[in-house]
Amino acid sequence: MFEDLRGYLTYLESQGQLVRVKEAVDVKYEIAAGMRKTSDIEGPALLFENIKSYPGWRVLGGLFATRKLVALGLGVAQEQMLERYLTLEDKRVPPEIVSTGPCKEIKWTGNQVDLSKLPIVTHASKDCGPYVTIGVQVGKDPDTRIRNLSIHRMLVLGKDRLSLWAPADHHLGRMILMAEEKKQGLEVATAVGVDPAIVVGSQARVPFGIDEFHVAGGLRGAGVKLTKCETIDVEVPAFAEIVIEGVTIPGERVADGPYGEYPGCYSEAKQAPVLKVTAITMRQNPIWQTALTGMPVTENHTLIEYGNAAVVYREVKKVVPEVRAVNMTPGGTFRHHVVVSIKKRAENEGRNVILALLSMGIGLKQVIVVDDDIDPFDPMQVDWAMATRFQADKDAIIIPRIACSTLDPSCPENRVTAGLGIDATAPMKERWRFEKVEIPGVDKVKYL
Repeated sequence: MFEDLRGYLTYLESQGQLVRVKEAVDVKYEIAAGMRKTSDIEGPALLFENIKSYPGWRVLGGLFATRKLVALGLGVAQEQMLERYLTLEDKRVPPEIVSTGPCKEIKWTGNQVDLSKLPIVTHASKDCGPYVTIGVQVGKDPDTRIRNLSIHRMLVLGKDRLSLWAPADHHLGRMILMAEEKKQGLEVATAVGVDPAIVVGSQARVPFGIDEFHVAGGLRGAGVKLTKCETIDVEVPAFAEIVIEGVTIPGERVADGPYGEYPGCYSEAKQAPVLKVTAITMRQNPIWQTALTGMPVTENHTLIEYGNAAVVYREVKKVVPEVRAVNMTPGGTFRHHVVVSIKKRAENEGRNVILALLSMGIGLKQVIVVDDDIDPFDPMQVDWAMATRFQADKDAIIIPRIACSTLDPSCPENRVTAGLGIDATAPMKERWRFEKVEIPGVDKVKYL
């Protein structure tokens, strides 16, 4: 695998999956516009090398704009991505602590700290300001001191202050509240520009108390090299491009938003913790990395697709052992809508799958279950199954008021949604009536 981001970019360029942009671009909207376009045309990644008002800086965008780019980052074929994610919890390699690393080649401390000197991007037209969008946050459980990795947006509030939108039902948000109960701030380091395994590892849906650096090590096949921060007791990737060190201010909250979020809509202003920046370190000639979210499909979506699919797959397998495939749909933002294909051997197994998934609280609001002769990734086949194997009065399940983790603007209350289940599996009785019409000998036709 790759030691650092730069090694991965060299590899992407050799594969024709990286474009160097020489044209001068502004951090306000212009970089995001390029990222939006590359997401819409299925890649490549973009390395902007001429940033207005930020001489010497480069900005990377769209690194995970497509499923193919995510797969390349993990060194696996795209069709093997779900299988790879299903092994994330099993293959772990602990990190290696080193005395220093390239991330410390330049150090800003004290009065030198100034976030305005970083080319932080403003993305969407109604965003309230520039956001750090793909920094990997590293914090430690205040009780166990076990590290946790995550990615949460951060709004620039001043030269040494950032918001940290980490909801209480996310691990980092929980740790901030745990520290506040001790009347303390939480030390948090944000590593920007790391190798792809660390980013993907940070998104693994592992239980609270699992150090995701171990997961990233398993993905890389070698331990991640970590070095201790300058001003806080946190370890960060030694080969990160930039590291922002800071401490949350106990009890302080600030309005964060509006912001163009993953559902494709703007989130309203929300009260978020505040991070006081204590140091910024970086490599020589650093590369700032930003990521786009908004209307599917963007990096926000590709990075969570297979993690969510793996969670759903495991849950379905508890109910029905023979699972053909799981499709977290793009239009459902890879979070809210799923189509599951199963080998049904008993009546109402499809209903059991629906109830199991809607009760998970991960944000699912529509679950469609189909038979194993239906490809869940083919919208025509799924639509056909609903047309011929589904009756709304007996095969639909509606569950009101279930807890969820979502920024869906249609929710009637914060983190409350309703669930719709559609059992589009054929009845066990008179199964022949629901079989696809087949024409023998199609595979022998040679004249077309």
